[in-house]
Amino acid sequence: MLGVTGAYVAFSIGEREADYVLYSAGIVAMALVGLCMACVLLAALRVRLALRGTGAAIPTEFETGRATRTEFQFRWLGAWPLVDARIAWERPAGVDVTLEDEAGGLREVVTPHARGRHDRLVRRFTIEDLFGLCAVSFSVGWTVAYRIVPASAAAGPELAVGFRSGDAFSHPSGRAEGDLVEMRAYGHGDSMRHILWKTFARSRRLLVRMPERAIAPSPTTCAILVAGPGDEPSCGVARLYLERNQLGSDFVFFADGCTAAARDIHTAIDQIVESGQAASAIALDHAEQLDPVRLGACVLFAPAIDGPWRERVVAFARRVGATPTVIIGVDGPPIQRTRSVMARLITGVTESADVDARAYAQIGTLRAALESDGLRVQVVHRTLGTFA
Repeated sequence: MLGVTGAYVAFSIGEREADYVLYSAGIVAMALVGLCMACVLLAALRVRLALRGTGAAIPTEFETGRATRTEFQFRWLGAWPLVDARIAWERPAGVDVTLEDEAGGLREVVTPHARGRHDRLVRRFTIEDLFGLCAVSFSVGWTVAYRIVPASAAAGPELAVGFRSGDAFSHPSGRAEGDLVEMRAYGHGDSMRHILWKTFARSRRLLVRMPERAIAPSPTTCAILVAGPGDEPSCGVARLYLERNQLGSDFVFFADGCTAAARDIHTAIDQIVESGQAASAIALDHAEQLDPVRLGACVLFAPAIDGPWRERVVAFARRVGATPTVIIGVDGPPIQRTRSVMARLITGVTESADVDARAYAQIGTLRAALESDGLRVQVVHRTLGTFA
């Protein structure tokens, strides 16, 4: 548009009217467009050729919400005139990318927002002029294995005490549910099946078998991660739960999308990562096959946004006859940045509903709905490490 306008002003108005000011302005506009196009095309060619043979230069692990400086350095346009560069990650999506000045070039800094395991990275490079008149974009891919794990929740003292003292944890003086190896005198109401008839025949004393009472806490904790929109904070709480050994040494962990139970921390965190790309919600179905003793101490990590998962959780609790503790992680309301109509028109940035803001706004309604269905609910602020 600037080039066409410059040509019209120069040749249709300036030349016809002998207006040398307009004529010169039109020629300058056309020259500026041509110069910017030439610089951008040559710079894009320079970058494209320089990328041949370079590696992805990224670590093998990222954390959601945490800025990470990669080893990828953008140093090919240091002295190039009128040119600027931008980088974006096409695959995986949901990653913010910025370039920071560093000696010798620009360093890539990435902030992912969704967990997952990936085997390919695709960067999109955009070379543009400083006036925003023209730009050239192209994509380059690398085959590299890496994963994005949810950022762990803060380990606040209130959170640690709450984890250890909840109803979902076994107690040394809990119900006697061991093997029938102990015995005591018969009492009214005892089952006839537990009477020791051979002992009665010898001693004429009615004795019954009784289960032994464990001296140490029984390892009965079952943890389930229910995936869904707004579940990243809950995944961070689940990671804290695992890494701080809050589930004990003999736990069983299920996450949506995984077909087998995890019984160690490493495998459980892998399941959390892979649940971000889960195509099916099957964790609750697998958990139902466990021993009812374990399901009596069940912990559910649930998303902060209501959805079909709530009906599945309620149905699961009714089928197994237990009252699981539902733990919901939240990040809190972000700082609201209002944009005027003129700013949105100039920048092209429109207002969008933030997932964290929506989750925090409706968490009270979600908590009340779960408690009305007979479930215990704990809301954890991931950033502060406190109960919300």
